[in-house]
Amino acid sequence: MGAFDKSICDCCVCPMQCVLEQLKSNIITIATTTDIINDVMLIDVKDFIAFTSDGNFPICNISGVDFSDVNIDIKLKPIQKSTGRCSCCEDPITNLAKSLIVQEVDIEFLPETETGSGTIINVGEGIVSFGTFVISSCFTTRIIPNNQQQINDQPNRDFFQQLKKSPPTT
Repeated sequence: MGAFDKSICDCCVCPMQCVLEQLKSNIITIATTTDIINDVMLIDVKDFIAFTSDGNFPICNISGVDFSDVNIDIKLKPIQKSTGRCSCCEDPITNLAKSLIVQEVDIEFLPETETGSGTIINVGEGIVSFGTFVISSCFTTRIIPNNQQQINDQPNRDFFQQLKKSPPTT
């Protein structure tokens, strides 16, 4: 699984590369920050690039991977205390996900807030695992535990819409 390189790539890119290396030579679905690409053969993974039958993807833009048709127990890198962007972006959502292991959740992630549902099976550095798919913590936009009451946030949306329409007053 390799060691962390103590670089800016540690919290999300290195862990996703580690997951992808375990899935080489399999058909997977890749979610990027802009699209979802179904049923691609993962040919190789090196130098932070995933080489597939449908083109090559920079791992820094991969938000999730579905490997439902692959019988594998994905190994995750251990959670580490981070610094910089990792400590304020990846660490909090990873720690939240860790507190929800074995709970049923909806998880929103990029692109354009895709939603996955399932039971959190495991959490590692930068990765939330649902057993047959993983989501990058860095591209997670919301985790909703199924037992959590949702509050209608319509007034907040109205407030932000008003801010866009109203010119500032002095």
